[in-house]
Amino acid sequence: MIKTIRAKYPGRCSKTGAAFQAGAAINYDTKTRRAFLAPPGLVITYNEGRPQYFMRNPRGRCIDAPCCGCCTI
Repeated sequence: MIKTIRAKYPGRCSKTGAAFQAGAAINYDTKTRRAFLAPPGLVITYNEGRPQYFMRNPRGRCIDAPCCGCCTI
């Protein structure tokens, strides 16, 4: 399960290696126990227990909408 939390300590993103400061909003994966930064607009959903990542534009639709039909806007 991925939670959005505030970092207690400075660290690095496990996906990109970018540094973040204490107090930064980070995503924490409770299964792998790794922290990562998410770009604005990233939406994480779960399908049969697996995370799926979608990028949303300012109107709330996926960047590549309507290719897969996940957006019902």
